[in-house]
Amino acid sequence: MVKKILAIMLAFMVTMNFFSVACAKTAEEKAAEKEANKEFREQKKREKELLKFHRKNNIFQVEKWANEGDVQAQLILSYAYATGQRIGHNTKKAEEWKNTATANNSDLAEHFIPLEYANKKIPLPRLYGLAACRSQIGQYVDQNFDDVLRWADLGASELDKLSCAVLGSAYYTGRGIRQDYKKAIEFLKKAGSEPIALNLLSDAYAKGNGVDKDLEKSKFYADYLNSVVQPKIDKQREKNSGQ
Repeated sequence: MVKKILAIMLAFMVTMNFFSVACAKTAEEKAAEKEANKEFREQKKREKELLKFHRKNNIFQVEKWANEGDVQAQLILSYAYATGQRIGHNTKKAEEWKNTATANNSDLAEHFIPLEYANKKIPLPRLYGLAACRSQIGQYVDQNFDDVLRWADLGASELDKLSCAVLGSAYYTGRGIRQDYKKAIEFLKKAGSEPIALNLLSDAYAKGNGVDKDLEKSKFYADYLNSVVQPKIDKQREKNSGQ
């Protein structure tokens, strides 16, 4: 009987010791988790402040380029005044900048807003991304990779997904900048469902460029682009072209 009681007491002491150790470990984990959450909140606060800074100052960079004769900047500035984004609504200035841009490049002025964006208010960062795209492929403007990077940098600083996709493609192909697959993947993954990004991510996983080779992931990105994303874009273009 005594042995049995001693055995129970020993078992109880072992259990309590284990429990106290477990509790101590949990407390340490909670402290670490609390610290991590604090760092995360501080990081988010810094990111928010930085984003606010870029949103405030990028439009003045656009104005500078417009005054230097950049037609894409002139049209973006006109749009900013027309919609009251970042710089205040001013119909007169919007018209003046549009007339200046039209005199310099009437084709670009006519096709400045792509069909898929018709009848929508376009955020300025997306216009930066579209400017980067046009400079990348030479559509209505001369192909210029310096222009690609400056416009894409401007849009990416405001978290525009198209701008991130263009930057990612620049790093991936090495056009206008030193090729860097790791940086390319970083930006391409920030680009969400942008077709450029999906296409290059499919290629990256197929070849192992900047990522571990994974043919299943490569197929997933390709299938998602061709079966989901592109049909939506085509449908929107068709709808807007018929209006």
